[in-house]
Amino acid sequence: MVSSNHSEELCAQLEAVANSLADPIFVIDYDGRYLAVLGGQARSKHISAPDLVGRTMQEVLPEEKWRLFLAVVRNAIDTGNLQLCDFQLSCDQENDPEKKAQSEPQWFQGRVYPVKPQPGRPPSAVWLTINVSEQKRMEEQLKRLSDMDDLTGVYNRRYYLRRLESEFEIARRRSQTLSMIFLDADHFKKINDQYGHIQGDRVLQHLTQTIARHMRAGDILARVGGEEFAILCPATGLPEALALAKRICCMVAATPIQTEHGTIPLTISLGVASLCDFDTVSGQLLRRADHALYKAKDLGRNRACSSTENSSATAIGTAGA
Repeated sequence: MVSSNHSEELCAQLEAVANSLADPIFVIDYDGRYLAVLGGQARSKHISAPDLVGRTMQEVLPEEKWRLFLAVVRNAIDTGNLQLCDFQLSCDQENDPEKKAQSEPQWFQGRVYPVKPQPGRPPSAVWLTINVSEQKRMEEQLKRLSDMDDLTGVYNRRYYLRRLESEFEIARRRSQTLSMIFLDADHFKKINDQYGHIQGDRVLQHLTQTIARHMRAGDILARVGGEEFAILCPATGLPEALALAKRICCMVAATPIQTEHGTIPLTISLGVASLCDFDTVSGQLLRRADHALYKAKDLGRNRACSSTENSSATAIGTAGA
């Protein structure tokens, strides 16, 4: 038999190991009551508090959180299986004043293990909390990078098409307006040939910055080709989108690029289209915007045309630029 002294020593060692953990371990019963809190040396990054034992989740967490956590705990106990729960918790969601003083929300993963039932004791689960904030930040950064164009810093074609599908479905479902602007840098090949590709890249960056300064909140700008860009305008009708396109066209023509090789003039052509009642797929809207862009080019460039215009669009700046 194991001596009582040996048992006490083993328990003390286990408690010392548990308390040395950077991440806290919670023992929680079926009603959401904290039976024990172990570990959590890096408490400033966690939701632990020294007075949790004996209190319930309902007392220390906002309703949407304790309902989620209690369901996870009960599911672990009922099924006898490990449960995983990723969640974000801001410090102002706690009743601990010291935690409220911290402003940056933290991401956690809860790993919830059912405790083997013991006679005379309520069913419970062990909740191991792991701070995964850095991992989440890296994931978000990688996601943003995968959606961005390396050269210009705006969204890329893949992201734009994904958002187009999403906004198209929202507009159709809610009977809202939706518009799209396609634009192309005029005679961009000549700029590359005359000034070189490095200057050509700077021209595209300058163009992007000029466009972004004159966009509205909610508009989505993306580079969809070499010198081709697109602007998605949710909840925007054709007249408003066409006015935006003409304003951007004017601003670009009025803002030449200053380089060590001198001033490089730049104009753009734009095509505008809006959602129609007969549109069933987003590709119909996209094709009309593309058609309007080519109409602007055929009319002499440096202008904005809509998909419903014939030849009413007028040039802005130097015709035929």
